[in-house]
Amino acid sequence: MNSRCLIALGLLLWAGMSAASELTLSTGFEYTSGKYGSREKSSSWYLPLIARYENGPVTLKLTVPYLQTSGEVSRTPDGVAIPGTGGSQRGLGDVVAAMACTLVEQSGFSLDGVAKLKFATADSKKGLGTGETDWSVQFDGAQRFGALTALATLGWKKYGDPDGMDFRDPVFASAGLSWRLVPATSVGFFYDWRERLRPRGAEVSELSLFATHKLDRDWKLQVYTVNGFSDASPDWGGGAVLSRTF
Repeated sequence: MNSRCLIALGLLLWAGMSAASELTLSTGFEYTSGKYGSREKSSSWYLPLIARYENGPVTLKLTVPYLQTSGEVSRTPDGVAIPGTGGSQRGLGDVVAAMACTLVEQSGFSLDGVAKLKFATADSKKGLGTGETDWSVQFDGAQRFGALTALATLGWKKYGDPDGMDFRDPVFASAGLSWRLVPATSVGFFYDWRERLRPRGAEVSELSLFATHKLDRDWKLQVYTVNGFSDASPDWGGGAVLSRTF
């Protein structure tokens, strides 16, 4: 973390929200369906409440999700397939806190360092989470070429091991493009990949298509679809996120 990040984080914690800061609150939904190596399909609903606070090069983010799952396999929001209950279960998901810092920003290129911590707040007996704490580090890069932006992520995650499971600590990556059609509307895609968590498991491999539209100065809507290509990814899914900036 460079000196700009340390100074900005110190000012953020000492002075609180300043005139230069920005707070964004978001909510939405995601539905996914897949077999995840099982014979029967499983499905899940993901309903998050997200607070994002930016101050200079530092961004703080907190995600509090509500989940509903059904089927033989339960896939957590961070892509872990665990045994389901066979019926329908619902409740609080795992809360995730993240801090990002802009490390480089020049000539249309930006690079952020991101640290995330997942708290084991979901009920593992219901198949809503693993019951273990996880953390990860990653780098997010973006290069702008006029209306076109190339996006990439590379990271590593440390998984906690639930009873009876021994997870690897995988590398993950993504790459995509965003194209600004008009000042208020962008479309694009992401390809996400993650190493397998267990020797006989499958890698995450999925493609997402998205469209983002600024409804006005403060409101933004994003819709997206997901198509998976492996047993660790959903067969298909989709969702929407509505955001308000203050």
